[in-house]
Amino acid sequence: MDPPDSASRVFCSRILSMVNADDVNAIILAQKNMLDRFEKTNEMLVNFNNLSSVRLQQMSERFLHHTRTLVEMKRDLDSIFRRIRMLKGKLARQHPEAFSHVPEASLLEDEDEDPIPPSTSWSCWAGCKEAFPEAGLKSALNNT
Repeated sequence: MDPPDSASRVFCSRILSMVNADDVNAIILAQKNMLDRFEKTNEMLVNFNNLSSVRLQQMSERFLHHTRTLVEMKRDLDSIFRRIRMLKGKLARQHPEAFSHVPEASLLEDEDEDPIPPSTSWSCWAGCKEAFPEAGLKSALNNT
């Protein structure tokens, strides 16, 4: 052990005598207040992140569902328009006199006119089925 008047004790006591105790206490109090504020802020940010991740998951699921719905609707619309073109062609062959005044280009629409390539285009029909289930549109179109 060091004797009571050792050099290290004398040095520490002189350093402590140069520092104002009130200033040190004020600094410690300010640090505690900042620590409390930082802990509260951190807790709020953790809660916000948790809520945001839950909301992102919900929105991702909804977005995926809507995307699938649009793709299905596009597929159904493509099928409908293909059937309409086939019916137009069939009617034009069966009743050429009725279609004699219609230009040939409007009877045989080219599928290349679609500005959106089929691999990236979406569908719309499923949303109509969900929005108007009582209409029975799909079953009526399947009977043609």
